[in-house]
Amino acid sequence: MINLRWLAVVLFCLLTAQCANKTHSDHIRILEEIPEEIREVENLTIFPGDSEPLYSINLIREQVYGADGEPWLSKIMRANVDDKGRVIIWDINTDAGGFPPQNNLYVYNSDGNYLTQIGRRGKGPGEFVMLMGMKASNGHVYALDHTSQRLNVYNAEDYSFERSTLVDQWRVHNHEAVQDLGFARLMTRNDGNHLAVFIEKVPVSGRSPVSKFMLIDTDGHVLNHKPLEFPAGFTISPQTTPPTPSMTLPFMGHTVTALSRNNALYSVWTSDFLIKTYDASGVYQSAIYYPVTGSPFDLRDHTESSRYNSRDIRNAFENSEEELPETNPVLADLIVDDENRIWAAVPMDPQQEMYEWWILAPGGELLAKLQRPSTLQIFDIKDGYLFAKEIDEETDAEFIVKYRIGFEEK
Repeated sequence: MINLRWLAVVLFCLLTAQCANKTHSDHIRILEEIPEEIREVENLTIFPGDSEPLYSINLIREQVYGADGEPWLSKIMRANVDDKGRVIIWDINTDAGGFPPQNNLYVYNSDGNYLTQIGRRGKGPGEFVMLMGMKASNGHVYALDHTSQRLNVYNAEDYSFERSTLVDQWRVHNHEAVQDLGFARLMTRNDGNHLAVFIEKVPVSGRSPVSKFMLIDTDGHVLNHKPLEFPAGFTISPQTTPPTPSMTLPFMGHTVTALSRNNALYSVWTSDFLIKTYDASGVYQSAIYYPVTGSPFDLRDHTESSRYNSRDIRNAFENSEEELPETNPVLADLIVDDENRIWAAVPMDPQQEMYEWWILAPGGELLAKLQRPSTLQIFDIKDGYLFAKEIDEETDAEFIVKYRIGFEEK
């Protein structure tokens, strides 16, 4: 059921001379009409596209992790805060040479001092070569090794190795649901269970394949017999010699998901500011929507730095029912903090070099906006603190900073 009160506000705004055909800012535009497919979404709450934030936000630096070296950090892929307030950093040493580069998991105490390393390079028990995911949850640290196709589990008390589970075991337990699909990634929940994401092994060029989210335990036993399904993103396969891998075109839209502390799943299709919520059992609950869209689309903005040129892309569309979009994606990333506030990243340029984070209350109201370069990723938000990557401008060294979040009424 649509929230009629907010819908009335939106329609009133759209009908007034002040709001009609008005660009809210350079990177977003307010829609004059809410698309029919959006209006048909159940349990939908619609907010005005020109909503102003209730608060200003300040980030106060309180602690630094990994800036002093020993160990030296090279390229931080992820950081996570465990139940003891320790910060676990997944770093890739790009200076060591060789392929794949050295992947490391480092643990820092809450005061910023280095504590220990988790696992090491190799294919033996507790070892890994090339990680594709890491999460501290439910008294454990989970590290997913792409090379050995296994999930390593470590005890968060002393970070000792406990056991491994092969990805193939997940397929055995879920054979019918994921037949002919390839494993893509893993989302670890706070209860120690996981959402295993499967997708077509060889995507068909010119369409968006479907990804399936299976709720499993660490051993791979299925916990929801009907997986959630989301479109993965438009894929093209250029006809080149030698053959080049398929590529997803982000400007066509793709699904971004985030987990809350109570294991609810939030999803967005990046072309729409529509955030859907599913409970821990995978049952759809509600959605919030802002009638805004991204800046006007220009293919040249996306081909100058791409390995595929505009000819490859246009050739793919000639054999597809899809068309190039009129606007760029309005969302790029999603985080849900431990107070169920939603942090939605709105790109401020076609290349997505700068984000404007819209911080929403659990019900969807706009609380604040925070502008931040996309390269300085926000990794975790917990207990009133934000943990994010920073980069030294002189040395390019990467480290993690803990910020206290402050909200002030405007």
